[in-house]
Amino acid sequence: MTNRRAVSAENFDSLLDCVQKGKLHALQDWLRTGKPIRSPDDAKGVANLLRTAVTTGFHSMVAELLHAGGWSPTELADALDLARSRNRDDIAELILHYSTQSPADDLPRRARNCLAAAGIPLDKQAVLHAFRTGALSCRTPFYGRNTHHDVCLWLGINPFLPIPTNAVGDRVPFPDNGLSYRANGILRRAGIAPERAAVRQALESRTLVPGKRPYSYGEQTHAELCRWVGINPSALAVPLERLSA
Repeated sequence: MTNRRAVSAENFDSLLDCVQKGKLHALQDWLRTGKPIRSPDDAKGVANLLRTAVTTGFHSMVAELLHAGGWSPTELADALDLARSRNRDDIAELILHYSTQSPADDLPRRARNCLAAAGIPLDKQAVLHAFRTGALSCRTPFYGRNTHHDVCLWLGINPFLPIPTNAVGDRVPFPDNGLSYRANGILRRAGIAPERAAVRQALESRTLVPGKRPYSYGEQTHAELCRWVGINPSALAVPLERLSA
């Protein structure tokens, strides 16, 4: 993105003046040419145009700068905190909406694997919902301090927020169906009802494939589920070339 390149100090002063004085059309003309908008001192942590736009409170200016793209998760989180500290919920919502449109490519593999194991889609709105409902908390397997930090940066929120807690009493208990805790947990994370008909369908449709999907579904749990629904595991064997397709 052009936004990742730094503009000259002289041109940046002109851009800064546009943002501070709300010269929206001048900024739009600049962006339309594809010229960069980043401060030459961004690498040193000097305030950027996005922070300035949030500070001055020009909603349309913030929208244009966000649309220009190239903002890092840290910069977005900083701008979001600034908007909230100034009680500009409209601008905070705008920044948060932009943050949730980014793909998960920049999310570390460790965090992606953790979310996949918890059955949480790699979608920012879904992860935010998991935060609010307690589906993503200190009790989530593999969800520790470092992963929490990565996820918060990806979401564009303060990475120093405490990890959400989920009291034992708030957790929906597993049914008494004869399956192990691990098997019930995998079914829940995969969104499969813990009923024989639903599990049989998931096995036969290859929604459940050991070592393939969902994440952390292995041979031992596969054998347990097959016994539970009365299927011979060997009857579900799939050639390796088909699994890699």
